[in-house]
Amino acid sequence: MLVGGCTGHRFVATGVTQAQYPAKPKNCGAKVLLRPPEGIRYTELGICMAKAPGGGMISDNTPDAIEELQRCACLQGGDGIILGSANEAGVMPAFGGYSQQVAKAQGVVVVFER
Repeated sequence: MLVGGCTGHRFVATGVTQAQYPAKPKNCGAKVLLRPPEGIRYTELGICMAKAPGGGMISDNTPDAIEELQRCACLQGGDGIILGSANEAGVMPAFGGYSQQVAKAQGVVVVFER
């Protein structure tokens, strides 16, 4: 579930029943893919949407949102996540520069067929 200001995620099932894929530890190391894998069959489980607090003017926290996607994939029993988008919301403060307020990412959770 997404909670204001905190790192979190939300999952929407779009594929097969979750009963077939038990949850894995949240740090299972789900692979982050930029496109569907070639030559590997996979099953789509659903879409994860994640967010993380922004890094302000100091850093880009998009990697934190992507790590949250990996946790989401693991908790759904996935082996990987096909990254759909990553973006941010920010402001331009009066004193100059850009301040990242929220980093967001989403992707499709997949299980590789063995």
